[in-house]
Amino acid sequence: MSEGCHLRESTLFKEDVFKEGHSSVWGSLYDPGGKRWGYTCCKSFDRGSKCSVAAPEAAKATDEDSGIELTSPNSADMAEDNPWDFRNPPPKLLPQAEVQKGQPAAYIDHFVHFMVGEWKRQHEVKFPGFGDMERTAFQTKGALEEVAKAIAPLLWRLRKGECLDRGEKKDDRRSRETRTTMEGKFVKEKSVLKQLCIMAAMGYDREYHIAHEAYMHMTFGNKMWNLTHVQHVSACTMKGAREYRRNRDSLNTYDMDPVSQKYMHAFKKLLHLCQCIRPNTEDSGKNFKM
Repeated sequence: MSEGCHLRESTLFKEDVFKEGHSSVWGSLYDPGGKRWGYTCCKSFDRGSKCSVAAPEAAKATDEDSGIELTSPNSADMAEDNPWDFRNPPPKLLPQAEVQKGQPAAYIDHFVHFMVGEWKRQHEVKFPGFGDMERTAFQTKGALEEVAKAIAPLLWRLRKGECLDRGEKKDDRRSRETRTTMEGKFVKEKSVLKQLCIMAAMGYDREYHIAHEAYMHMTFGNKMWNLTHVQHVSACTMKGAREYRRNRDSLNTYDMDPVSQKYMHAFKKLLHLCQCIRPNTEDSGKNFKM
């Protein structure tokens, strides 16, 4: 490959992402005898361990002035993988208009805090009025902690004012295909922030069919082709086969970002809890459960 040329970055997996202080990726070291993968930098075979080589350097760095205030959105205390404090939830679920003049980010934060607090309260009273399936789902050991961990990055991103849309962007690059009908289409995704706000607001209004519709828009989107489809059709006698290809359409945030995918699932779980404690008895035919 000539100098200055680079392979196109994968849209499904991020490369060279170093975690826990490691300077090499997991899988850069292999032990043939033990048939194990590990890290080259510290020779560790424990995937969840911190790098023992980088630890002294990291400790030294914390003693120096990094130039970033603790209140900065880029400081370590606001990293999205930090746990979120769900203490002191709001006493009741308010309509969107009554939470900071209806700001979407503020209302999503309000909805999440109230539902997590309500989940804890329902645990204490043993989920009265819940069906057997719902009670089992919410009483499962670790279910609440799993949801709280998955949804924490969403709350950190909202606090830092980050954009939640992380899908593929439109560009002018074309593939090697000569037929334009083979090209995947760019499908502009609906705003993740807006869809989450709709889900929360419709949870308060008990319009769960609209909330679930917003969830479908956010996760599946309006793509016609989620995967590239290739079909080989025989040509004339002794002339081999002809290939027909339809490239996938553009990927949305749910497809591109595993962290976003997890907090979307967690938000859906909280909406399900909302539906259990605030059922829409007047329009039960439009209520859908997980």
